[in-house]
Amino acid sequence: MSKVPLRAFAILVAAFLVVPAFIVVPLSLSDSAFLRFPPPGWSTRWYTAFFDDPEWTAALWRSLRVATGAMLTAMVIGLAASYALVRGKRRFLTWCEPVMLLPMMVPIIVFGAGAYVVALSMQLVGNLWILMLTQAVLALPYVVLNLTAAMRTTDERLELVAQSLGASRFTAFRTVLLPLVMPAVVGAGLIAFALSLDEAVMALFLAGDTSPTLPAKMYTSIRYDLNPLVPTGATIMVGISLVLLVLLGLIQRQSARRGRRTAGRDDGAPPLSPTQPSTTPIEA
Repeated sequence: MSKVPLRAFAILVAAFLVVPAFIVVPLSLSDSAFLRFPPPGWSTRWYTAFFDDPEWTAALWRSLRVATGAMLTAMVIGLAASYALVRGKRRFLTWCEPVMLLPMMVPIIVFGAGAYVVALSMQLVGNLWILMLTQAVLALPYVVLNLTAAMRTTDERLELVAQSLGASRFTAFRTVLLPLVMPAVVGAGLIAFALSLDEAVMALFLAGDTSPTLPAKMYTSIRYDLNPLVPTGATIMVGISLVLLVLLGLIQRQSARRGRRTAGRDDGAPPLSPTQPSTTPIEA
């Protein structure tokens, strides 16, 4: 019986976090031209209107393009930075790791104002490339945290064995370390994509009214009038987030199964040593 209050509290917290996000789903299926809850009737008219409106569909595809670019940029930089943090010199780590996590600590409104001043001086306000780079910077700490945690759990001696067989350091990274941390790489990429897709503050600063992303379009629409297309756009974003959450869960489950299988094969095996390399050659 002692677990009942704890479970009830956990359910209440989960409902508090999840229910507000799903309120938009019935609102998007309402047949009313006003935002009324509960809906007086049900219809898919607003989904048809959403995809027939070139401004809303352009904002959606713009958000997807920016999120994809930010994800790829954050993954490339984060992968290189994480490898340097884990395999680099200790003196390098003391000042570099806090710097990599700095975007997580700076208030986003401050970062957005600074990015706007820089973009304005370079006449890049409204340019999606600058928005993509700034959102990649915001997602970079989460990528670094995931990848450094994964790399620190891998045995560095595996790379040393590959190098003792003639592989270069990059080849050892590509053929040994990268496949081992690939689930973490994919998971970090999904997190970066979700963070960039949901980001509205940077889009309001940098995209402007000429090329808004979907979150910025929703914000400006609900600020000036009660547009019934806002719940539709929000429901689409919730659906994309759920898909990403399911993919992340599948990746974590597959990674856990792979770890258990590896642990089962390694039971009773002698520790790997660079002086006792595997007989399987690694292509340099």
